[in-house]
Amino acid sequence: MHKIYVLGVGPGSSDFLPPVTAQKAAESDVLVGGRRSLALFEDLEKEKIEITGRLDPVIKAINQKREKKKIAVLVSGDTGIYSLLPRLAETFGRYSLEVYPGISAAQYFFARLGLCWHEAVFISLHGRSSDELLQQALTAKRLVVFTDPKHTPALICRELVEAGFVNKKIYLGEDLSYPEERISSGCPEDFTTYEASGLNVMIIDSDLNLKID
Repeated sequence: MHKIYVLGVGPGSSDFLPPVTAQKAAESDVLVGGRRSLALFEDLEKEKIEITGRLDPVIKAINQKREKKKIAVLVSGDTGIYSLLPRLAETFGRYSLEVYPGISAAQYFFARLGLCWHEAVFISLHGRSSDELLQQALTAKRLVVFTDPKHTPALICRELVEAGFVNKKIYLGEDLSYPEERISSGCPEDFTTYEASGLNVMIIDSDLNLKID
């Protein structure tokens, strides 16, 4: 029985694809991942399973193939933050996995801003309510938010304004690491009607004096 590779592919651009991830993907027989992750390996003639929604069929396919084939599960960003790693570990056991980290979008974003993130609090709104975000905004010095199609930056900023969190600095990173990358900053009111790219990360910061070029 082969171990399952869990590979962090980085924030998106092939420029930030870890060499070890490329190596392990090349050694595998089956690549499993989202569309953007699989696109990084379009030149590899491998069996590919795209994750488009429900995970149960994907988990079943991995279980059926893993005895005879080497399988690599590609996760965007880093394996250790809001990835498929917990689900895979729960299903197959963590000792059945061989995990290789990548660069998360948040890590990349902080680097582009020239900011440290050791005090940051991370929250994902994928399939969750925004109640926790407002609670964290009360105390977190630096709050990183992974948005989703429902909880857009504009909606989040409207909720911040309605809750009275106007004295916050917003950083918005869109299409990070791609040629069309865009980084913006301002206060919550500046983004209440903003139409952001679907691929984005937000930072809600308590230091209003921070600036970006």
